[in-house]
Amino acid sequence: MSVGVGRAVSGKASGEVCHGRASDASVRAPGFATLAAVKIFPYDRPASAGEVLDAGFLLFRRTVLACLPWSLLAVVAGNLPTAYQLLSGQRLELWAPKDPLWWLLICGAALANLWVWTFIVRRQLGVARAAPRPFMTDAVAALRRLPHSLGLVVGAMTLVLVGMLLLVAPGVYLGIALWPSLTVLTAEEGGIRATYDRSLQLVRHNWWHTATILGVASSALLALYVVGVLAALAFAQLSGGLDRSSATLALTIVSALLAGVFQPLLTALGIAQYADLLRRHAERETAAA
Repeated sequence: MSVGVGRAVSGKASGEVCHGRASDASVRAPGFATLAAVKIFPYDRPASAGEVLDAGFLLFRRTVLACLPWSLLAVVAGNLPTAYQLLSGQRLELWAPKDPLWWLLICGAALANLWVWTFIVRRQLGVARAAPRPFMTDAVAALRRLPHSLGLVVGAMTLVLVGMLLLVAPGVYLGIALWPSLTVLTAEEGGIRATYDRSLQLVRHNWWHTATILGVASSALLALYVVGVLAALAFAQLSGGLDRSSATLALTIVSALLAGVFQPLLTALGIAQYADLLRRHAERETAAA
């Protein structure tokens, strides 16, 4: 089914989500700024898993050229610590001793990747709302909110890890339930605690739907990665023999390119899923009223 990206229209008392009227509570949670509608479905109903994936892929196609340079920059930043180890002759083992410069590079790479992620989400949200903002506005906003994004990610990872250590099931549940939290934080610009509550509220009655979408998307990305690796190894073999160095180079290049493509694809899927969760939550509130 083809999916269109419609125009977003926001009102003072209520928001219009997915071409339907939603109550103000569905687009304005306590502590959040009013959320401009995210409209990427051409129908007035919750979307199926396939329709969410379709909408996310369409949003990815509309934004990939603008986002790809930044996601590739994030990949380069992420590989700086490894490059430093190779150039300085240090061991690459995970548990090998690391010097202060390596730790500085790894922290800088993590922050750079997080900034790029939230910046891409902001750019794609502008397209999904049919109201793109200036480049510098999104860049500065992503930088200004970086402490919130970092706190949110660290807190979510801690919650999931504790849940996995205590009992596996709570960790799995929280991993799925908190998946939309970074998109929620970027779209609604609330606090960390309020964003956790909002994400759990949106996913609470749609956990299996959310898990299905993540499972299908993860399987598709894994299949694309395997195909890309096999193609790179075949090309290296045809180009003059496959030794250890050429295989490593081929895998490094393919992994970097695919990582650059996967990042805006994942953020686009996250926005599509967020829009669908908003619609589902609005319908549930309307039915309960």
